[in-house]
Amino acid sequence: MALIPRSLKKGDTIAFVSPSFRLNDILPEPVERGKAYIESLGFHVKIFFNSLPPESTSIAESIRVRVEELLAAFKDPEVSAIITTIGGAHANELLPFLDYDVIKSNPKIFLGYSDITFLHYAIQSQTGLRTFYGPSILSDFADLPSPISLTVDHFLHVLTGSGGGPVGPIPRSTQFADDLPDFLIAEPDSKKPRALNTSPTWRWLGKGRASGRLYGGTIVCVTRLLAGPYAPSWKDKIVFLESAMGDDVTIPYSVDEYRNNLVDLALAGVFNDINGLVIGRGYKYTAEMQEELANVILEVFDVIVPKVRGGGSSSDHIPILFNVDVGHTSPLVTLPFDALARLDSEADEFTILEPGVQDP
Repeated sequence: MALIPRSLKKGDTIAFVSPSFRLNDILPEPVERGKAYIESLGFHVKIFFNSLPPESTSIAESIRVRVEELLAAFKDPEVSAIITTIGGAHANELLPFLDYDVIKSNPKIFLGYSDITFLHYAIQSQTGLRTFYGPSILSDFADLPSPISLTVDHFLHVLTGSGGGPVGPIPRSTQFADDLPDFLIAEPDSKKPRALNTSPTWRWLGKGRASGRLYGGTIVCVTRLLAGPYAPSWKDKIVFLESAMGDDVTIPYSVDEYRNNLVDLALAGVFNDINGLVIGRGYKYTAEMQEELANVILEVFDVIVPKVRGGGSSSDHIPILFNVDVGHTSPLVTLPFDALARLDSEADEFTILEPGVQDP
């Protein structure tokens, strides 16, 4: 039974937490800009962050502080939602140290992406609380000259309750930025706005109509989670996968590494059980890389999945939707984990069939 957090209302308090990269001291102005923007939407903000000297902080001390901050945000009765400041690395270190009874006893909206994938899976598997894969403070709400409207509009649509009805069809952007904000990749004081490009259209690599519970995340994190106790049953899921950057934030995650991850998921039997697949637009992917990745996905499903499954036609594809605004892209949509979703290639729709949150 899913534990559904209550909807976000104007006047509610939103907590900022930093369980992965901790950039609050390095980027104080963007953090403050993100705070001001969230407040401009009609919410209050509390920041849960304790500075630690990075050059002398042990792993154990870092874990202790990050766990305390996250649990403090869940325990705070004034806080209705928790947004991560950014992804990064090492959120997986927190998983065995979290008090999941505290989280389950204080259900509230939890939002983030990238390395935060680890926390989504842990919280879901240990508490049943629905979490949300969506924008972070630094990469989205602190953007200059302002956040991209589709990101903000869908965030509010999903988390304030969609008027009491289902989330409905996932929107698609006509323009996108193929890089992080300049202050995250160049000078911290940069005020340079991101360039916008024409978005590639949705593509159906596999056709059909299917429904299932929504699960996914950054593909390298999802693959790493297969070895631990936090992965779900993949039976009848609609899975979304997206890629982070490569070895640094200036380059894309290679198609070859994406291929390795897809094959690992196939070998683990994940693709035997799911009902549909959604692929996010690749970070800094050129048209050529998009085409290369599309061909890799089709070959994995044509050649490897049938062999692992032990039968079935190589052309027996599930619906596979490509180039969706999810993950390391801007704008990006907000997806509720474990919500019932439908893919329909004939109608050209990716739809969430139930509300993401519940009214008090």
